[in-house]
Amino acid sequence: MKHLILILTLLTLTIVPTHAQTDWIDASARPKVAVVLSGGGAKGVAHISALRAIEEAGLPIDIITGTSMGSLIGGLYAVGWSTDELDSLVRSQDWPFLLSDRVNPESVDIDTRRLQNTYALWHAFTSGKGNRNSGAGFIRGTNLDHLFDRLLEGYLDSIDFNTLPIPFACVATDVITNTEVDFHSGYLKQAMRASMSIPGVFSPVRMGDRLLVDGGLRNNYPADIARQMGADIIIGVTVQGDTLVADDVTGPIELLMQVIDINCKNKYNDNIAMSDIVMHVDVSGYSAASFTAAAIDTLLRRGAEEAARHRDELLALRNNIAAKRARWDTRRSSTTTSVDPKEVKSSYKLTAQPTPLLYNPVVGVAFRFDNEETGALQIGARFPFQWGIPMEVNGHLRLGKRIQFHVEQFLYPRGITSPSLSYTFFRNDIDIYSDGIRTYNSKYNQHRLSLMPINSRFRKYKLRAGILFDYFDFYDPILSAGGPAIVVDDSRFFSYHFESIFYTENDYYTPTRGIFFTASYTYRTDNLFTYLGKPGISEVRTIWRNSFSFTDRFTLSPCLIGRLVFSEEDTPLPLANAIGSYQSIVDQQLAFPGVHSLTYVDPLFVAAQLRLQFNIHKNQYVILRAAIARESQDFEELLQIEPNIYGFSLGYCYNSFLGPISADLGYSTLAPSLNFYLNIGHYF
Repeated sequence: MKHLILILTLLTLTIVPTHAQTDWIDASARPKVAVVLSGGGAKGVAHISALRAIEEAGLPIDIITGTSMGSLIGGLYAVGWSTDELDSLVRSQDWPFLLSDRVNPESVDIDTRRLQNTYALWHAFTSGKGNRNSGAGFIRGTNLDHLFDRLLEGYLDSIDFNTLPIPFACVATDVITNTEVDFHSGYLKQAMRASMSIPGVFSPVRMGDRLLVDGGLRNNYPADIARQMGADIIIGVTVQGDTLVADDVTGPIELLMQVIDINCKNKYNDNIAMSDIVMHVDVSGYSAASFTAAAIDTLLRRGAEEAARHRDELLALRNNIAAKRARWDTRRSSTTTSVDPKEVKSSYKLTAQPTPLLYNPVVGVAFRFDNEETGALQIGARFPFQWGIPMEVNGHLRLGKRIQFHVEQFLYPRGITSPSLSYTFFRNDIDIYSDGIRTYNSKYNQHRLSLMPINSRFRKYKLRAGILFDYFDFYDPILSAGGPAIVVDDSRFFSYHFESIFYTENDYYTPTRGIFFTASYTYRTDNLFTYLGKPGISEVRTIWRNSFSFTDRFTLSPCLIGRLVFSEEDTPLPLANAIGSYQSIVDQQLAFPGVHSLTYVDPLFVAAQLRLQFNIHKNQYVILRAAIARESQDFEELLQIEPNIYGFSLGYCYNSFLGPISADLGYSTLAPSLNFYLNIGHYF
């Protein structure tokens, strides 16, 4: 009896392999099994569930071929990433960030973070045939490249894909010759990136005279390649949906997807016919761009459901191979992965990458609407140069009720400072309010020259010190809504300026952690020494805000702000303290809840604010702000504890791709009536 039990146990081990085994044994003595993964963008996450079902059925995987998203999932699986790790990977990614060229805020200096929080569209240009990625696409794939560098660690050199833990191949399309390009060797990261370059969305990958885009245009289900690699049995997974009808094509995105889907039919039916088992995942209701958490969860579930429908076929195939008396194992060796699984834990996210000193030329576009200024458009650019000393020129042009032109040149000598020289032109048309009523309108031009010999920029800290020259040209008197016009003389200021910024907040508009601190001192003169024959005007300004979350959804942000102007003469109007909305209209303006229009206050102003932020769903927030402040003409009076200004606001904010969309209802003792503020787009 004992011998019979032993024999049955041995037979069971040969037919149903255990997870404890680590090596395939005598794979050449049995049929080779290939898995083919189709393209489909976000829909391709369903491949992970299908791969898991194939593993659970006890089938070996000797070859993997894939196209587009199938090449991404298949390539990572081929180098050793398990299905559990891939599942965590796709669930944990910030896909809108990953599928963009936005920089990781934790990897760049403060100025670059400011630009990212200003421009909705920010495109980098490349030149020359030697560049791997062409600029002929909306997204260059910078963040994808960074992620691939981490996920393919150990496989970044040019290699033969047949030497991977599982032999692998993927497909791209050469748009110059309209031919299929099959990758069996080379740089794995480059091959996967080319295979998933949707035309017009991702920049093509340039390889010599070839310009490579998504392989789905020529071979979206590369079963024929698996057969050429020696596959005897092919298990396929396709996530290609039904072709759209005329009523479904309602915009440029749908039209582009329709063109791609039509081309994806190349060789599709023939390749399906040569497959032994084909899983057609139900992807109805989802598109190649469905990268939301809910969509990914559903697609993974549907992939598992489709695989479950084929379980009997998979088991029959396993038994058929086992009947050939070949000994084999279901699991790849633990030595096949180059990444320590302990480092992966439950997820693997894109982390900060080093940022080069100089960038490729980039151009950005920002636009916004608010009920104070109506609409505005800003175009910005950055250009690096290498003329002896590395340098960079950047600038922007703002169009709207307030026109602004700025150009600045940075030098990058050896050392920690980047001296800069800049010129800025402002053409302002400003409404000034008192007690919530529009009292004055001011129109003037401002010219500013800035020389900053000390200009040190780091990831979290910035230090600037230098000289400013400002010229204010009031081309119209300040018009009063209910009284005589005020004539203001033109003003010139030579100023010494010092500024320090420390910034660790994780988000510009709706931070949940981190600190923002800035302090500046400016000494204003009209001749580099005095102002009107008396000591110059001193300005001290500071903002401190600390954000921390005490639950997954609630964030508390206390804040202190202040601007103190010390002058022996009346403070000139261009330097007078002002508070108002969150969008800064003039340099000296401070944000204050409940005051949505520019309101001038006394020269000495300090305030304490408290912000309570509640994340109601994904990027949607309800925000409550409360503030107390004190204004004064005299410093001793300012030191009195009792505040004399109050403000409150309640608002909603949605962080969209185009910038925050927010609505705010506020009240302040400076504007004794409820007032409404609407903003769409980034602040600039």
